[in-house]
Parts: sequence; structure tokens; C-alpha cells
Amino acid sequence: MEYIHTLADGSTVKYTEDMIKNAISDRDYYQGRYQDFVSRLNQLRTEVYNFFKDRYDSGDSEITLTVDDANEMLIMIGAGSLKALFTVSGTIHFTITDIEAETEEEANDIVNNELTVEFNGEGELDNWSLDINDITQQ
Repeated sequence: MEYIHTLADGSTVKYTEDMIKNAISDRDYYQGRYQDFVSRLNQLRTEVYNFFKDRYDSGDSEITLTVDDANEMLIMIGAGSLKALFTVSGTIHFTITDIEAETEEEANDIVNNELTVEFNGEGELDNWSLDINDITQQ
């Protein structure tokens, strides 16, 4: 079965019964999602209010939070916690074999030109250096 709808400008749109059922189903789905969102938002409002209320003394003009307090709230509302920044220093020891070169100096140059260091995590790799301490012919 088809349903014909006439728009204000006089044009018509044809809808099948399946199209209308799908539209109603989609409406119901999104109304449910909207209600879930509103409920969660109201819950978060209450939790954030209570978080600050528990740390407030009547008459005070300031509320002081520790980082642990802030992280507690951030985790409660589904956000990530605050993180500290660290610097990590270390040493990489390596051995590269089977380098074809005419001299030790050429082997040294090849390694200096071709060896790279990468860090794939969050952070920046700064100030790395290469110190070759031994070159031995095989």
C-alpha cells in the first residue's frame, strides 16, 4: 500500500507502508535515546552538585580541591583523569651486523646516517644522540 502526502507547495510525496513503519521505528528509537541522554544529564548535574556541596562549608568564599578530588569528579562524569608529565631518560645499546663497507669510517658513517629512533606514544622524543663505541670487522 502507498500513501501520498501533498506538501504546501502542491507537490506530492509517495510513501510505502514499510517506509512509514521505518520512520515510526526510527522516531521511537531516537526518542528513547533522547530520554536516556536527558536522564544521564540530570544524573550528572546532581552528582556534580553533590560533589561540590560535600566540599563546601557555609560562609566560605572558596572551595579547595586536591588533584585526587578533581580526578574523582572527572572519572565520575566519564572524562579522563588529570595526568602528570614525566621525562624519561635512558640508554639504548645496539649491535648492527653485516654492514657492507670498505672501511671502519664508512661503516660508522652508514650507521650514523641510517640509524633512527622513534617514539610512537604520546610525548616527544628530544635530544637523542648516537655514540658508537666499537667497530669490529667480521
